[in-house]
Order: sequence, then C-alpha cells, then structure tokens
Amino acid sequence: MQQQNKHPKQDFLVERITFFSDAVFAIAITLMIIDVHPPVLQRGDGPTIVWRKLGEKLPEFLGLAVSFLLIGTAWMRHHQLFAYITKYDTKLLVVNLCLLFTIILFPFSTSFLFNSLFDNITTKPQVFFYLAVPLFSNLILFLMYRLAVKKYLDHPADQAFHRAIYEQGFLVLSFVLALGWVLILPIAYHPFGYIFLGLGPILSLLYGKSRKVKRRNINTEVNPPSQN
Repeated sequence: MQQQNKHPKQDFLVERITFFSDAVFAIAITLMIIDVHPPVLQRGDGPTIVWRKLGEKLPEFLGLAVSFLLIGTAWMRHHQLFAYITKYDTKLLVVNLCLLFTIILFPFSTSFLFNSLFDNITTKPQVFFYLAVPLFSNLILFLMYRLAVKKYLDHPADQAFHRAIYEQGFLVLSFVLALGWVLILPIAYHPFGYIFLGLGPILSLLYGKSRKVKRRNINTEVNPPSQN
C-alpha cells in the first residue's frame, strides 16, 4: 500500500500475490492436459487402429500446445512485471484477480474450439470465445503495466520496462485484428485471421530494431568518430 513509511511486510505481501498467481497459472495449464483423455482401445486393435485412434486426438493436442503457448506468454509477462512492482493496493489486487479469471477460462475455451475443430462444425461463437480469452488477458496485462508505471514502482521505469509496455500493446492489437476478422467475414475464412496473431511479435521486433538504431545514432552524435 502506498505509504511514506514502508509496511514491514510489504515485500512479503507482494510476493504472496506472485505466488498465488503462479499457482493459478500452473493449475490452468495442468487442467488442459487432464481434459485430454487417452483413446479407448479394444481387444484385438492392431497398430493401425491404435494410430488412427491416437490421430483422432490430434485436435486436442493441438489445442493444448497453442493454449500452453498463450498461457506461458502471459505468465512470462506477469513474471516480468512483478520483477519491478514493489508496492500494491486493492486496485492492483482486483486487476490481478481479473487477469487470473481469464487464465482459468483457457481450459474451457480450448476444449470448446479444438474438440470439434476438424469436424467441419466449427462456429463463430467458438472461435470468438477462444480469441476473446487471450485478448482480455493481454489487455489486462497491458493495463497492469500502465498502472505499475503510475503507482507501483519505487524507481522510474527503465527502457526494458517501457519496451515491454509497447510489446504488450502490440499483442493486444494482434488479437483485436484477429477477432475483428472472425466477426466480419464468414467462418470459412477464419483460419486466415490467425495470421494477425503473428503481427505482435513482428511489430515488437521492428520496434526493438528501431530503438537500437535510435540509440546508435544518439551515441554517434554524442561521441562522434575520431578523424585522422
């Protein structure tokens, strides 16, 4: 809590927020694999039948891999954020709980979409729900970064922290564009909307390169090369 005299247990209380959050992230990932049931084999099933039944589980494993990547990315951002945060208040607790609520929705949204992804019965609500979950989780993370700059840091944010804010904003933009594509066009075109999900990393890479070029130019102006 923001006070001039630091609470004697403030560091411990901030760590409690991270420990609780880590537990929720871990449980959400674990629940996804629990939802993937092994194929039911019968006496006399040969290798061909076993491989066919295992192949029928491919959509569920694909959903597990994609959702693991999305949750893992959100956890890495959350971990990076709390490496800087040294203060907290009720607002931060509430926002963090909202983030965790989106994380626990991942197992349901993954099953909702991928269990019928290859059965030609995929509908817009399924795709919308699956994309909306990471959209809101990344949006909340973006807001947490902005709040941290204003209220929860002991020292001014460094360049790495500001870069993380921009990168988080790029991720939000990627999901907004992908979700907009799904809402506007017929469901047959929805796979092409996932192309937008690569926009965030591309913009982050370009932003990082532009920052390096800018710093190099500044260093050149401050310390011009010596002329013989």
